[in-house]
Amino acid sequence: MTNADWVQLLHRIPEHEHAKMVFVMRTATELCVEVVFRIEEAYAVVRGRFAGSTDELRGFFVPYDQILCLRLDRMVRGEEMHEFFANEPVPAGRKSGSLETPMVPPSERPTPTVPADPAAASKLLLERIRAVRASSAKFPSHSG
Repeated sequence: MTNADWVQLLHRIPEHEHAKMVFVMRTATELCVEVVFRIEEAYAVVRGRFAGSTDELRGFFVPYDQILCLRLDRMVRGEEMHEFFANEPVPAGRKSGSLETPMVPPSERPTPTVPADPAAASKLLLERIRAVRASSAKFPSHSG
């Protein structure tokens, strides 16, 4: 994401949700936000603490290029997510207001059937393992 994308996203999140935001940084560090003071072009100024710590709240200048993702640290309904993007056009392949996942085209390969009987399933698995081993025996490994 670009800096402009982060700025736009942060402006979409209502102020009452800021205390539930967690910045996941590229270093896998999580920064739990209490208050967002400023949203600048290249960074955000927030008050918060590192996840898992009980330190007093600190001030952070968070550069957007170091953020991996932004998480709302609570259960979020689909309708709420739609509210964040209420004024945005609907992506292609999705109905307006639809919470459905876009249709994925079926695979060209048939789905293998698995026997319901455990003994038959074990026998089938052993046959497949033996077939793979037999085919790999044709190509000796170059170890040593």
